[in-house]
Amino acid sequence: MKFDAIIVAGGRGSRLGGVSKPLLEHRGETLLEHSLNAVRDAQAIAVVGAHALAEAVTRYMDGAPDEQRVVITREYPTFAGPAAAVAAGRAALDDGPDDEGAQRENEASELTVVLASDLLDPAPVVAALLAATERPAPGIEAWVPQDATGVLQTLSCAILTTPLREAISQAAEPHGSLENASMMRLLATVQMERLKLPDADFSDVDTPGDAGRHGIAVSNGH
Repeated sequence: MKFDAIIVAGGRGSRLGGVSKPLLEHRGETLLEHSLNAVRDAQAIAVVGAHALAEAVTRYMDGAPDEQRVVITREYPTFAGPAAAVAAGRAALDDGPDDEGAQRENEASELTVVLASDLLDPAPVVAALLAATERPAPGIEAWVPQDATGVLQTLSCAILTTPLREAISQAAEPHGSLENASMMRLLATVQMERLKLPDADFSDVDTPGDAGRHGIAVSNGH
């Protein structure tokens, strides 16, 4: 199934002293580049985060498929949370100058993969999600992984694009905003399969301790 991807790369990094988590380096590349490479087969990618991410995105695009579209956008207001970021990403993928927006919406991929930008090893997670979408149970509209402890990893999921658009619209009611809304609120109206992935690695970097355990240097230069 063809897919688009939204990489959620905002956040304050407050527990890391304001460091930009997507720009932390792990195994020779930034975490953002690992995420981009994990969705390399996407038709289009929206990176939702600060414009400081542009250099890492450009490095990825140097080797990306020629036909792939990659955009950087931002949730509104800034730091409005993950649901707002996903909504901004989907809007950016559907948008275009003049009348191109409607055309792009019609040509959008049937599936949208949502991925956090701070996973250390996102590629196997994306592969498992895409494999699950190839054998969907009747009525299922989204696939959300459960880690080994049973926790839902809502920022690493796959959602059919039309139900995602509808969910964004419904979750924003009655005030027309997703500010500070959770991913569970966004997914509340979507028929979800809880995908058990006990062997998947959902390790991320939230604190200096997390960074140290994985050999990641943290400096205010990021």
